[in-house]
Amino acid sequence: MSSLETKKVGSIDSSLAAAAEDHSLVSVPQEDRKSGFVLAISPLSVATALVIFGLTGFSVFLAGFKVGLLAGVIVGTVGFLVSRGVGMLAFKTGMSSTLNSRFFGLGFKGSSIASAIVAFLILGFLAVESALLYEGTILMMNLEDTWPTRIIIYGLMTAAWILLAIFGLKFTIRTSGIMIVATLLIALYLLYQIYFVQGASVQDVVNFEGVVPGGTWPRLEAALGVVGALGGSIALNSSDFARYCRTKKDVTILAVAGPIMMNVIMTVLGSLIVIGGMPAVGEYLMARNSGLSPQEASEMASGYIMDNTGAFFVIFAGWLGFLTIYAAQAKAQAINAYIGSLSLVNLLEVLFRWKPGRAWMVVAGNGIALLMIILGIAGNFSQYLAYLGCLTFSLAGIMIADYYIVRKRQFDGVHETVENWNMAGIATLVIAAAIGATLMVTGIVPLGFYISLVLSLILYPVLRKAMPKGTGTSFAGAEDVAHEAV
Repeated sequence: MSSLETKKVGSIDSSLAAAAEDHSLVSVPQEDRKSGFVLAISPLSVATALVIFGLTGFSVFLAGFKVGLLAGVIVGTVGFLVSRGVGMLAFKTGMSSTLNSRFFGLGFKGSSIASAIVAFLILGFLAVESALLYEGTILMMNLEDTWPTRIIIYGLMTAAWILLAIFGLKFTIRTSGIMIVATLLIALYLLYQIYFVQGASVQDVVNFEGVVPGGTWPRLEAALGVVGALGGSIALNSSDFARYCRTKKDVTILAVAGPIMMNVIMTVLGSLIVIGGMPAVGEYLMARNSGLSPQEASEMASGYIMDNTGAFFVIFAGWLGFLTIYAAQAKAQAINAYIGSLSLVNLLEVLFRWKPGRAWMVVAGNGIALLMIILGIAGNFSQYLAYLGCLTFSLAGIMIADYYIVRKRQFDGVHETVENWNMAGIATLVIAAAIGATLMVTGIVPLGFYISLVLSLILYPVLRKAMPKGTGTSFAGAEDVAHEAV
């Protein structure tokens, strides 16, 4: 174990610091690597989070069941291909996605851009998951949404996420399998309540055509606009765990697990729960507020799909559902805090030569997530994810293009020279992401994040040939790069 992993983090004792570091700035040694089935628990944990229930359910609400499921298959396929592409990088180097960007695509200092992208992505998930839990809590306990209520509930949740994440992955992985099963079991219980007790019809859900008018393409476009960017997020998430893989087969297992669960299974489960459960939720709201008309209650129930997904668990399963979603969310929040802290560690180390340790970055990441909640990310998360998807897909595309096309899978490890700024990669990232975002803003192509992915794969090899290594930049000190990557 390196000195970085064992040194104290402020006043935290050395054993805690070592547990918290979890190879945050080093390559994972072979003895610490695991099978793909064990590691798959991590992306599965993220895939069964409340926000995924909400996003997949909302995509079906917009596009209908069949088109929504088709969108899930498309997103899952893209997610698998990109996940395996960046996962093989992580497997070969044993480093996280942000550290890999030092060698593949952005350069030593340029990797700070990757760190910022991943940090904003993951901390956004951390924020919106907490916001959904908060909404479910005040519904369950019939509390007023006041600042004292927010301070107490968000304060307790934040403290829990910090304590869970600060000890690394081992505890989370041990309990994640149980929590995944618990989440799926409570989801099945909700289905029982909705279809056997309330009498909803599965056939009605399957035949549901969504609220978006027009034919198949407008509805598919709407669904992909909601869930499409998940492909980039699950790819970067999986790559941070692919560095723990033992074999290439394990990388494939890991790359398959997240997209199938997130985009296929969760689309089916999410739609059966939210579409089938909306009428009963509307009745529940009218019973609580006699002044609501059926139309107003129906509109509120449809709004719960994205803004208060936990309400479905609370309404149909009571305290059992409430406690289960809290326990299950703990797994996803610990992983979100962990990955976010990795990005912040790399960001500060590269830009400021400051290594405060991952434990402190877990605390900082949770603070940023709280700020995002205050700024209202929960009500705009699908748009936030879509625009950020232009950056995540561009980043993944550049790294894949560098490794597979430019380098032809050749990598000399820490012995090769590394630029401070890879100008070809940075230019590609700016151009591809800007074009994708512009196409979405103008409405020309609502799925601009996919355009960004394709552009990055095509543009980077061309620019790299025009701007070979060392163009417009200096090289990082071999000792700095090697020290962090061995």
